[in-house]
Amino acid sequence: MSVDETPAPAASPTEPPPAVALHQLTRGALVAQAVSVFARLGVADALATGPRDAEEIAEPTGAHGPTLYRLLRALSVVGVVVELEDRRFALTPFSEMLRSDVPGSLRDRATIIGLPFYRDPWTGLYETIQTGESAFDRVHGMKHFDYLAEHHEDAVVFDAAMASISTTMSVSIVQAYDFTPFSTVVDVGGGRGGLLAAILAANPHLQGVLFDKPAVIAGAEEVIASAQVVDRCKMVSGDFADSVPEGGDAYLLSNVIHNWDDDHAAQILERCRAAMADTGCVLLAELVLPEGAAPSMAKLADLGMMIMTSGGRERTEAEYRALFDRAGLRLTRIVPGNGPVSLLEAVPGSLS
Repeated sequence: MSVDETPAPAASPTEPPPAVALHQLTRGALVAQAVSVFARLGVADALATGPRDAEEIAEPTGAHGPTLYRLLRALSVVGVVVELEDRRFALTPFSEMLRSDVPGSLRDRATIIGLPFYRDPWTGLYETIQTGESAFDRVHGMKHFDYLAEHHEDAVVFDAAMASISTTMSVSIVQAYDFTPFSTVVDVGGGRGGLLAAILAANPHLQGVLFDKPAVIAGAEEVIASAQVVDRCKMVSGDFADSVPEGGDAYLLSNVIHNWDDDHAAQILERCRAAMADTGCVLLAELVLPEGAAPSMAKLADLGMMIMTSGGRERTEAEYRALFDRAGLRLTRIVPGNGPVSLLEAVPGSLS
């Protein structure tokens, strides 16, 4: 046998054969859609008090009992629920996180994955790879944030999903970064305020400014109140495309910069630099792409930016450093969180 005819190594006994593993990968979209429907119907809430059969769950969720049974039976295969005797179902640790009343609930995040406005652009990935153009723009005929401004119901779900991500992220950032040197943190594009509220609650000396568009800010009052930081949090509406509030010594942008191409991202950072004192800093909460071939969920997340935005992307440390340089800032350190998101810290420097 020649070298070219050497057989491929056998699959590990603990791993499925390549054909089986590939089949599991390709059914991922089906599982995600099923989980989205499970979350959207509120099935986890209906099961919160204990096991029930599909007919009992159907009434409070507005579902068709026999068809709901088939959905739950399918989701039991991947561990979302467990099927018991007498066709009853119970929650698992996975579906517990889809209850709307648990800390860190992922119900809204799971729901949005299956909604047409979010799902349909992914069918355009083929054309995006061919052309380099945003699939969202082509499918919906407008940019992502313009679409949300015109479609209130989808915007509500999107904002709720982003809020759930912010809540999950906040624990990691609050534990990882020392905010004691600052007096006022301005959260630019801060959404409903979950991250800023967590930072203020953990740092009683801090004042906060939550800055976002008026429609978004309107949904933040309950979050700020529940964290009991109303007296230390000012809510300001506006658009960071025009300006950001002055007076902060830390400007926080969480999952903001990755939505924009380099020119727009640098402009946003420039506005933060102009608004803060020479002793201030900018903090970006973002995924950071590793250099080279190292595996990272940021590489998958980057596909989402390619689909949903016009020029948005996840970036490497070197790429963030270059953005900061363009904005008159200097990257000083990257603080890893307990999860996938890191905090990039930059202080005033010279314009490149």
